[in-house]
Amino acid sequence: MAHSRFVRPPVVLSFLAVAAGGVACKDKPSRGPGDDGAVAAVEVRDAATAGADADAAVLAHVPTRPERPVFSLGDNLLLAHRAVDGDAVIDAGSVGFARFIRFDKPVARWRLAGDVHGHRVARAGRGGSLELPLTEAQAGAARGLALELVAAADARPSRRVVKVGGRGAGAVEVGPGRAWYQLALEPGRLVAGENQVVIEGGEVALATIRVFADGERAAAEPAPLARAAWDGAARTLSLAEGSGLAWYVHLPLEAHLVATVAGDCRIEVEARTDDGARAGGLLGGDATHVDLSAVGDQAVRLEVTARDCPRAVVADPVVTVPGPPPAPRVVGPPPRFVVLWVMDALRADRVRPFAPGARPEVPNFERLAATGAVFRQFYVGGNESQTSHATLWTGTYPAVHEVRTTGEGGSWRMPRSLPVLGELVAAAGLAPVGVTGNGFVTENGGYARGFAEYRNMMREKGVTNGILYGVDILGAALTRLDARKAEPALLFLGTVDTHGPWIARKPWIDRYDGPAPYTGPFQRHGTMRELGIVAGKMGCSKIPPPRDVERLRAIYDSAVSYHDERLGDLLAALHRMGIHDETMIVITSDHGEELFEDGRCGHGATLRETLTRVPLLVHYPPRVAAAVVDEGADGADVLPTILDALGASIPDHVQGESLLPRAAGDGRGWPRPSFASQYEYAHAMRVARWKMRVNRAGASVVHDLVADPDERLDLSRQRPTARRMLADGLGLFLATRTRWHKRTMGVVTNLAPGAAERLEAPP
Repeated sequence: MAHSRFVRPPVVLSFLAVAAGGVACKDKPSRGPGDDGAVAAVEVRDAATAGADADAAVLAHVPTRPERPVFSLGDNLLLAHRAVDGDAVIDAGSVGFARFIRFDKPVARWRLAGDVHGHRVARAGRGGSLELPLTEAQAGAARGLALELVAAADARPSRRVVKVGGRGAGAVEVGPGRAWYQLALEPGRLVAGENQVVIEGGEVALATIRVFADGERAAAEPAPLARAAWDGAARTLSLAEGSGLAWYVHLPLEAHLVATVAGDCRIEVEARTDDGARAGGLLGGDATHVDLSAVGDQAVRLEVTARDCPRAVVADPVVTVPGPPPAPRVVGPPPRFVVLWVMDALRADRVRPFAPGARPEVPNFERLAATGAVFRQFYVGGNESQTSHATLWTGTYPAVHEVRTTGEGGSWRMPRSLPVLGELVAAAGLAPVGVTGNGFVTENGGYARGFAEYRNMMREKGVTNGILYGVDILGAALTRLDARKAEPALLFLGTVDTHGPWIARKPWIDRYDGPAPYTGPFQRHGTMRELGIVAGKMGCSKIPPPRDVERLRAIYDSAVSYHDERLGDLLAALHRMGIHDETMIVITSDHGEELFEDGRCGHGATLRETLTRVPLLVHYPPRVAAAVVDEGADGADVLPTILDALGASIPDHVQGESLLPRAAGDGRGWPRPSFASQYEYAHAMRVARWKMRVNRAGASVVHDLVADPDERLDLSRQRPTARRMLADGLGLFLATRTRWHKRTMGVVTNLAPGAAERLEAPP
C-alpha cells in the first residue's frame, strides 16, 4: 500500500479551533499515509466564511494556501538527532544507532537493539567505534563525554579505554549494573561535524551517549531520552523544556512546518544549511506555520526546540508543500498483456526523457514517455546483470536474494524459497514468455521458473556474451507473442545492443561522430583486444586516446538510437496484432555502462551514476498516470508495480512497492532514496541531488550530482549536513535491509506510521 506522508484527517481545517483548544482534533479519526486517497488539502477560510466568531487576529497568522503534508516529524522520530539543554544525546539502544556506527565496516562489531538484563543496548564484543555529529555550538561548548553502560549484576569491574579523534581521551572503570560514566575533555577536542569515538578493552553494552557542556547538569538527569516522545495513537509529540530534535533532510521548495502547540508553550524552529542560510520562527498560540522556503531545495538541519513551559505538546507536526491533494489513481481495466523489456547496459543519461538534451535521437522513447510514467531517479539492484535481474525477478534487495558472483557468500542462482516474476504473473492469469540475449539470465539461474516458454538466444550461440542484434531477438519474441495473443500473456524481452562489444549503427554513427573522419581501430565496434577486455571480465584494462574515446561514445550512442528504433518496431507490432491498448509496457535496464568517465569502460567495477542510474518507463494509460517522477525508486519496485497493475496481490516477501501511486502523485513532494549494491560489499544511496557511496572499508564519499555529475569531488567535509543526511539514511537501511518493507515501513528518508515500532521489534 502506498504511503503519502499524510497525517491529518481528510477534513477542512481552519486552525481556529486547534489554536484555541490546544491539541487539535482528538475526537476525529486520524488517518495515516497508508490510507488510499487520504491526502486532503488543509484549507483556510477567509473571515467572511469562517463565521462571526472567527478571530481576525488568528486568521492573520494562517496562510491562505492549500497545504499538502509530506513529512511527519513524529513518525520520523527514529531519524531525529536529540538534544538536551543543547547537549547532543544518542540513544544507543535503538536500531537508529545504526546511523552512527560508520556502517559497521570493515569488520561488523555492533549488535543493535540488544537486551542486557532488561536494558536496551548496542553490544560490541570487543569494543567498537561510532561517529558523533555535532553542531558548531555543541562542539564549542563540549567539555566531556558521558556514557551509559550496562554490565551484569555480578560482573567484576573492568576498564574501558576511550579514544576521540584517534587519540586517547581517558578510561572508565565499568562496574556491575547500569550506570553513567563521565570523561572530561579539553576545549576544542570535539569539532563541528563528525567525531570518531572508539571504545576499547572488552565487551561494550552501550545504552546512551551524551556530549555535555556541564558535567553536573548531565549527572543530574539520568534519563535524557525521556525528554522527547511521540504518541502515534494521539499523533502528538511532547518535548520537555530545553529539549530539541533535529532532522537532516533535503527540504522541498516552498516548504512550511505546520503544527499546533498546546497552551502557552512555544516551539522554536530553525532550518540551517551548510552555507549558513537559515529559515525559522516560533510555533505556538496563534502561530501554526513557519515558512522554510528560504532554504528550500537544500540539505538542512531542521531543528525544533521546546521553550517557555515544562513540557510542550505538539499536535501532528508536519512539513508541508503547497498544492491540492494528488489526483485519484487511474483505475481502468488491468492489462491483458505486459511487455517487460530489459535493454541491457542502457544508461539513463543517454535517453532524452530521462536526461533532456542527451545526444541520441530516441523519438519512440519520447512518444511513449509523453503518455507514460517516467522515473528519472531509478537505480538498479546491482551494477551487473545477475544481481540486478534477480532484484527485478524477486522484488527483494540483494541482501535477501543473495545473487552475486563475487565478494563473500552469495550465488548465481536465485533461491527456490523466493517466488519469482514468472510464477507470480502466471498465478495472476498471464502466460509468461521470455526471449533474451543476456547469456547470464538463464534457466539454471531460476529466471525461467513459471514461464510457459523461455529462450536464451545468446546461449544458443554457445557463448555468454557476443554479438546478437536486437532485431533478431525482437522478431523471435514477437512471433511467440503473436501466437499467444488470444490469451493474456507477459513477454520478457532482453536485448543487448547497448552492451559491449558496442557496434556502430547507421545512420546514427555518422551523425554522432564527426565532423572529422575517424581512422582509428574502432571503425565498426569496440574490439576486445584494443580495449584489453579479458574473457570473463566486464571491464577494460586499456584506456584509448581521447579521439578513440569520442568514437566509442558515439558508437554507444548509435546503439541507443538503434534500441529506440526497435522500440518503434514493438509499438508497430502491437498495433498490428490489435493489442496495443491492452498492453502495459515496462522498459528498464540491468545496469549502465562506463565510458571512460573515470578511466574505465564496461560495468561491475563501481557504483557511479553511469552504472546505477538507468531508465524506467511504465506505460499503460488505463492504470498508469502520465508523469515525470523525480523522487527515487529502485529495482525492487518493478515486480510489485507489475502485480499492482494486474490487480494481483503483492506477496509479503516483496520488499519493494508499486510505483503506480507515485505516478498519480501520492507520496510525491518529498525526496525518496534510491539504492544500489556492488556485490554487497559496497553500497550507494541517492537522495535528490546528493549521493553517497560507501566502500568495503566503510569509507564514504559524497557528491552533488547537479554541480558535479561526473562524481569527481568528494564533498564530505564541505557539506557535512548533506553527508549526515545521507549517512542517516544509508546507515539505517544497511542495518535493516534484510527486513525492510517499503509498503509498510515507507522509505528511510520518510518513515510510515508505525514503522519505527516495527523496526525496533526483535527480528
